[in-house]
Amino acid sequence: MLLGTPYSAILTMIVTAGVINIIMGIYVLTNRSNQSMSRMFVAHCFLSAIYIFGSALELSADSLGEVKLWIKAQYLGMPFLPPINLLLVMYFLGMDRFLKSFLRVGLFALPAVTMVLVMSNEAHHLYYRDIVVNTGAAFLKVDLIAGPWYIIAGAYTFGCMIGGVVLLLLYWGRMKASYRIQHITMLTGLVLPLIGDFLYLGNLTPDGIDPIPVIMALTSAMYMWALASRGLMNVAPIARDNLFESMSDGVLVLDMNNRLVDFNPAAAAVMPELTSFAFGRSIEPLWRLHSDGGLMDSADMKETLWRIGEQTYYYDIRFSVVRKKGGQETGKLIVLIDVSEWVRLQQRLHELAFRDGLTGIWNRTHFMQLSEQLLLASAAEQDGEQPFALLLFDIDHFKRINDTHGHDIGDRALIHVVGVCQATLRDEDVFARYGGEEFVIAMPGLPPAGVEAAAERLRQEIASRPMALPSGERLAITASFGIAAASDGIGLKQLLKAADTALYEAKHAGRNTVRTAAAAGTAALVGGRV
Repeated sequence: MLLGTPYSAILTMIVTAGVINIIMGIYVLTNRSNQSMSRMFVAHCFLSAIYIFGSALELSADSLGEVKLWIKAQYLGMPFLPPINLLLVMYFLGMDRFLKSFLRVGLFALPAVTMVLVMSNEAHHLYYRDIVVNTGAAFLKVDLIAGPWYIIAGAYTFGCMIGGVVLLLLYWGRMKASYRIQHITMLTGLVLPLIGDFLYLGNLTPDGIDPIPVIMALTSAMYMWALASRGLMNVAPIARDNLFESMSDGVLVLDMNNRLVDFNPAAAAVMPELTSFAFGRSIEPLWRLHSDGGLMDSADMKETLWRIGEQTYYYDIRFSVVRKKGGQETGKLIVLIDVSEWVRLQQRLHELAFRDGLTGIWNRTHFMQLSEQLLLASAAEQDGEQPFALLLFDIDHFKRINDTHGHDIGDRALIHVVGVCQATLRDEDVFARYGGEEFVIAMPGLPPAGVEAAAERLRQEIASRPMALPSGERLAITASFGIAAASDGIGLKQLLKAADTALYEAKHAGRNTVRTAAAAGTAALVGGRV
């Protein structure tokens, strides 16, 4: 029995490899079994565990009968591992389009024959001609005398393993750098067992012990690390080509649990945190760094506000489901299309449709629409009309400002007056540029005295805040105001005409004055003039 000998450490390593494979199999089975590569990897793990534990029990056997029993147990898993390794490589490299059903089944035909022949070897001795005890070994050791099928099975094993190595090497230059660790892991997982097999067949291992189970302790640990930290089973990377890499739109490939499977360089520009370390991890935390909502909150959104550092963008987020040929859902595809320029153009067009291009306040057309609504709402109140008034004003001697200082100063004067008014007006007041140097304000909810007081405040604020000129001088600006209060049955155009009449009276009264349109259509003096 091997326990208690210097080979105890070897036995411990072998058992450890078996445990790691079982853990990996359960992990992938419960988390990612919806992918073909994942299901194949689960089979690899459990069949490896059968082979490894059978090897451990063979080394610790006390009789030739036990050795033969555990050799048969090993062959429940071992013959199938080489073709599974080859299939894993092909799935990893995106070559599954070549794996037709008959080919996948055919790869396991010879291993199945091998298993049957090992189980029934005593009847025909086609696999082992004989199994005899090696009396010169320090522990119970048997010598295996190969039969004809052993040579055939060995050649098939080497063919599958070497084929996988060759494919990985051929695709080395095509592999995206972020998948290099996974690539190296799979390559090492094939090369080390190949080396061990050659040493074993050449009788170069200590006491002729099969080194493969020991080597699998190392390769299993590598697979476990790649699985847990690098998202090994979440990738089939060379299912990509130059088109995917060169796409200007960002593309994210996720599994059904929103874990990252793949991304292109454009997606890395949209989400700078995307690196190879993100593979196999949920995309939700990264998504929330750039968007106010979660991934699923964005599923039905056409345009999503997106933040990258201090900059804001707009992306059209398009979701689609990735399906296998049979219709089974295997993942998700997210395309992020930069529509920032289009959205900003739309916003600008919207602004131009409703806003004055120079001052940024409402334009005349939109003011008319808003004021009509306010006037109708005022007249519709059940407990009588609510107060509603219009205030029309223009800047005094504006032509003189343009002629003396230039149109650029004239534009600045308009912006200056708008700023003074905005600081004084209520939120519910509707302020618009009526044309040229003329402005209009709709004031809902204020009684006539309140409107007159508001107009006087505006007049005083404008007059008391001269505008600074580039020369350092200060330009005094004044404005004349006309007020018209709504009465029963009066329309907006009539109200504007009445306010214009009051404004005309204010200008002819000496400017920098407030006048209110009387019910009879005359104008009454409210403010003084300078």
